[in-house]
Amino acid sequence: MRGISGILTNFPPFIHFLLSLLERFPVKLPMQIEKMVSRLSYPRTGRHLQRYDNRGFRLVVGCIPYRYRKTEDATSNDEVIEVLVISAQNGQGMLFPKGGWEKDESMEAAAIRETLEEAGVLGNIECKLGKWSYKSKRQSIFHEGHMFPLLVKQELDRWPEKNIRKRKWVTVSKAREECPHLWMREALEELVRRHVQPQPKEEENKTACK
Repeated sequence: MRGISGILTNFPPFIHFLLSLLERFPVKLPMQIEKMVSRLSYPRTGRHLQRYDNRGFRLVVGCIPYRYRKTEDATSNDEVIEVLVISAQNGQGMLFPKGGWEKDESMEAAAIRETLEEAGVLGNIECKLGKWSYKSKRQSIFHEGHMFPLLVKQELDRWPEKNIRKRKWVTVSKAREECPHLWMREALEELVRRHVQPQPKEEENKTACK
């Protein structure tokens, strides 16, 4: 990773703030997250690096950011966690951060990048929840969406899409009501299932992330 002084010379004010914030974190972030953040300036635009599968489906990745609730606040098994949702750009409902997977990054790095750009949070990415095929509501094209859980460790006060999106912590039940996308709700159910029915230790080893 390049020295901080070299990075600050070449990146805009948002990165100046973000890197200074990272230097003050009490817990060191995983190296892949530090590398990704050091390259981030403004939200990526354009589709010249976009990945597509052999069916022509656009490959999309994202995260369900979550945190644990206090035990006394939980009223049912699926309320043990809260999830972070963001407003849709068209103003219709709340959703989870996601975006295109590009050719110069791993799937996990793309999911972390999109979550930072759209929701302004950092954390520990976990094993993929699954993949879903769906048709875009705005365009007549099909996407293949891959979603990951992200256990949030840090919420930033400023992030690239702060001025165009709102974010809020909600219960799982509220997220089910407000998210208009079936495939995202199914990803949420998988996250809840993992927390309500944790796998035995030996089974976790068999299904560890590759």
